[in-house]
Amino acid sequence: MKNWAYLLLIAFAFTLSFAGYKTFVSLAHPVKYESIIIENAQKFNLPSELIASVINVESGFNKNAISSQNAIGLMQIKESTANYLVDYYNLENENINLFDEETNIKFGCMYLNYLIKKFNNLDTALASYNAGETRVRVWLNDKNFSLDGISLIDIPYSETKNYVKKVNENLKFYKKVF
Repeated sequence: MKNWAYLLLIAFAFTLSFAGYKTFVSLAHPVKYESIIIENAQKFNLPSELIASVINVESGFNKNAISSQNAIGLMQIKESTANYLVDYYNLENENINLFDEETNIKFGCMYLNYLIKKFNNLDTALASYNAGETRVRVWLNDKNFSLDGISLIDIPYSETKNYVKKVNENLKFYKKVF
């Protein structure tokens, strides 16, 4: 009887630890707005898992998030960035409600696509998404941070360095989802 109770306790502990791990993974890597992510990722020629990863790092899938820099929504887009994209792409009659998940993901994908084309390097584009184009251009022109003017060998802002790292780490999880 003693062995049976011991085996039952081990089975219970294993089940609890597995359930705890799954809960942790789902909390750390939530998945929401899948159809909107997939639609806009395809529209802007981006991997869906990249968009999910950016959303996770930017807002934790909170569509009402507002940063200290006034970036809004799931992908943390500033109104000035959305307005720039409207002008850049000559979009007319564009509704810019960045708290709307469809609008926010669309503008986030549009902006990420723009940055990837501009910098021709994903990590550099991600750094720019976080720190801004002007700052990243300065880093790319500094031999301490870039040897080729395209990729960054070092990112001087710890927040931006951690941001790029987190997005890339999350990609591993989201590749299993999309």
